[in-house]
Amino acid sequence: MHQAFDTIASGYDNSFTHSLIGTSQREIILRYLEKSFPQQTKENVLELNSGTGEDAIWFAKRGHKVLATDISEKMIGVIEQKIDELDLSSRIRTMELDIREIGNKNFEGRFDLIFSNFGGLNCISKKDMYSLPETLSKLLLPMGRLIMVIMPKYCIWETKYFLLKLNLKKAFRRYSENGTIAKLNGEELRTFYYNPSQIKDIFKKYFDVIDIKPVGFFIPPSYMEKFFESKRKTFNLLKRLESSVTNQSFLAGFSDHFLIDLQVKE
Repeated sequence: MHQAFDTIASGYDNSFTHSLIGTSQREIILRYLEKSFPQQTKENVLELNSGTGEDAIWFAKRGHKVLATDISEKMIGVIEQKIDELDLSSRIRTMELDIREIGNKNFEGRFDLIFSNFGGLNCISKKDMYSLPETLSKLLLPMGRLIMVIMPKYCIWETKYFLLKLNLKKAFRRYSENGTIAKLNGEELRTFYYNPSQIKDIFKKYFDVIDIKPVGFFIPPSYMEKFFESKRKTFNLLKRLESSVTNQSFLAGFSDHFLIDLQVKE
């Protein structure tokens, strides 16, 4: 798995992080985090699938301490370069970590929050997903939070977009129980999709649900970036429409991603 993410590490910020769609979808998530974790509170955060470290930096700049982890050595390299440039070494530590092996790792203390953004957990199978709740609950402090941003099985944008292109395979690729193969610069990566109800069911023994939110119901998936680059007025309208449905949890299962906020059971 790590080879696939190694191939995109150097160009990931240009292709997604700083893109029109990537920035807009992240804004939704960061607004939620800002309300949930005010700047006056100082949290200890474990980030899974931290990519190039944009979210870790956001937390660190607000005074939180972050252990940023990723399976990709090159992604970690990008994070460490940013840490040096921004002088954030006192607030961000890094660790190369395969989520499937997280139960075998030793951590210094427990965390207030475990966070995973933009479908990082879609890269593990159902079997691996079912093993996570107990392990993650043990890594959290009492009342600790687990916030994940995951790609659901049904994305209205994706289905309609590929149907219009007469590409039936891609239009319904999220529906497969066995996952689908994604190609990242020639490297293959199997991706699995989970509905909000599935995640609730998988985690219900150890976690209570605080909130579920759509991310990208009106804002389209990132592969439509080029189409909307020249249609800013249309895109800005979509952003305004997105803001109007951000509290409509029933739309979470039909969006590009959904955010689910869980809390360790007492």
